[in-house]
This record gives sequence, C-alpha cells and structure tokens, in this order.
Amino acid sequence: MLIKSFKDRDAFYRFLKEKVGIFFKEADSRAFEGIFHVIYFEDKNTDPSLLFDCARSSCISIFYQEGRYAICGSEARIRDFCSCIVKKHKSLSFKILEGLINYRKKSFKLQYNYKVLPLGIKTAVMGVLNVTPDSFSDGGLYMDVAQAVKRGVQMAQEGAEIIDIGGESTRPGSERISTDEELKRVLPVLKELRKELPNIWISIDTYKSQVAKACLEEGADMINDISGGSFDEKMFDVIATYSCPYVMGHTKGRPEEWKHMTIIYEDVMQELVEWFEEGVQKLRQKGHKGDIILDPCIGFGKLPEHNVEILKRFRELKVFGLPLLVGVSRKSFIGLIIEGLLRKKTEPRERLYGSLGALAYAVIEGTNIVRTHDVKETKEFLALLDTIRTYGEF
Repeated sequence: MLIKSFKDRDAFYRFLKEKVGIFFKEADSRAFEGIFHVIYFEDKNTDPSLLFDCARSSCISIFYQEGRYAICGSEARIRDFCSCIVKKHKSLSFKILEGLINYRKKSFKLQYNYKVLPLGIKTAVMGVLNVTPDSFSDGGLYMDVAQAVKRGVQMAQEGAEIIDIGGESTRPGSERISTDEELKRVLPVLKELRKELPNIWISIDTYKSQVAKACLEEGADMINDISGGSFDEKMFDVIATYSCPYVMGHTKGRPEEWKHMTIIYEDVMQELVEWFEEGVQKLRQKGHKGDIILDPCIGFGKLPEHNVEILKRFRELKVFGLPLLVGVSRKSFIGLIIEGLLRKKTEPRERLYGSLGALAYAVIEGTNIVRTHDVKETKEFLALLDTIRTYGEF
C-alpha cells in the first residue's frame, strides 16, 4: 500500500495515469479539491461496488481499473470511508487506518542493552567506520585497530549517537570475503571500542548471520544489513534470538553483479514498500520483538535516477510507522549530478556539500537516522535543519 500527499494537480493526474490507468480528462476535477492523501493499493479479490458506494457516502473520490485502486480525500473523509467498509472488508479497513496512523508518526525510541535512543525531535547520526582495505571512500585508512578505535572515539566526541563498524566493502564490483576474515577485522575493533565507549550505540554493518551473532555476543547493539536478510537465510533467526535493533536494507542483485547487471524498476518506491512489508512480516514471524529500522540503501542495485526518486518520495516509507535511515554520504550519484550540472569532477571526499544537500530532503521527508563519514559537519548541519523542521511541532 502506498500513501501519498499532493499539492500539485498535474502531479496528481500523472499518478492516476501511471498507477491506475486513468487519464486526467476522465478524472473529476473535484477529486483534487481539498485533497490531503492518496492511498494506492492493488486488490483483485475485493468487489469494487461496495467501495464505490462507501466512497460516495463518505465524500471521497475513488479510481479503479483492473484491481488497482486510488482512494483520494482528506484524512477525516478516508476514516469515514473505512468505517463504512469495515463490516465487509475489515482487513482492508484496518490496513488503511493503520497506514494513516503510521504516516503521521513523528517520534520513536530505540532500546537495547540498557540504552535508549530517542528519535524524532533530533535526527540521529550514524558514523561510518570501515575497517576494510577497499571501501569506496575510506578503504585502508582504519585497518589498524588502534587507528580504528581512535576514529570511533573521535566520531563519538563529534556527536555521533551510533558508530557503524563495517568489515566488508559492498561497493559495486567489490569481492566477497569469508566470515573468518570479516570477524578478524571487526571483532578486535568492536571489543576495544566497547571498552572506550560503553554508552555509545555500536552497529555492525554485515549481511552474514555468523558475524552478527559473534558481534552481538561481544556487546554490539545493532545489526545493519544491506540485504534485508536476503543474502543469508539464517540472519532473521539470529536477529530474532537477540531481539536487537535491526536495520533492514533493500538491494537488488549483489555488489559483485551491479557493474554488469541491467537494473530496472517499474516503480522503485512500490518495490521498496513491498520488500519491507514482506521482510518485516517474516522477521516478526520469527519472534523478533525489537526495533526495526528501514533503509532503502541508496546506490545499492539502483541507478542515479532511482536514488533521486527515492529521496524525492522518501515520505512514502512512513507508511510502516517504523524509524527510517538514509545513507547518501559521498555516494557516486552525488558526483554524477555535480559533474553533470557544474561540469566538475569530484572524488568521494569532495562530496560533503552534495551529501548534505541530498540528506536534507530525506530528513525533511521523515528520516530519523543519517549515516555519514563526516560526523562533525553533519551534526552542525542537522542542528539548524532540525530546529527549523520541528519548530512549533513538539
């Protein structure tokens, strides 16, 4: 299910054409008047006649074609519509209401290992600590344990609420390493950093269940999995056993395939929503009772235009009522945009301002955690952005 808000009539008509197959000339122009939300879903088993009857009595507009629905109206009118259909379509009614409630949710709280991290008023910062020789931006800088720990402490002093330790590069074209090699890189840093920073949240960037388990045993607070459990079928079992906070990512294909594979999305945001809906359900069925954070994984099996569209439509991920994370720091799509518009080539370390520009829109649209290489600069940027964003709301 997608929930969208429109301020522009033409954008609303384009959406109807693309998703439901209704051309703007066929749509009653009054459908846009006073509109706050458009709820899109696909359901070929529901009898549309009852939905149309309830739409009329609730004074909302509904568009339908071949099992595709777009319900349009203010939140109050959509709630009336749900009350009308609840007797015969209870599950649909509850799903729409749940989506509306989730969409409005502004604050969250992560809890684990006697730590609490409030999210909402202030955007949390996750500092990147790559202990790899081949990461795209800082590969080889922190292979030494002492240097890695020093960098982790520095990021904490600069204001990072979370330190994200990664032992395997997932840049496009990177090669996979063994579980033993990844643990050899990550565990010594985790152990020392845990001693130095007992109150800081430590996340482990891995898609391997054995790495996740070993690190959780050594005091890690969170697992950040770009694959959303798709690369290792045992990952959800480990996460459920510990009920730790879990960053559920999305990726299409694998890192070693991205340079050569054809990447196509019919609707990138709809695929993300369906991916997360299935993943969250599977993880909960495993018995996981902890926090789940959703990360669309900008750049992971996505073309530049997909990355931009995700940022533009980031608010649609709020339909789950879960904390959201975004990582755009120094990504190649930022370099491509700068090169295309400013005729200027940039190295990853030269993309700070572009990174801040990209994350700004995601923060305004609802992200709660930003993952970055540049903690100090990002914290200062967010101090102003969060103040303006939340002024008068809390």
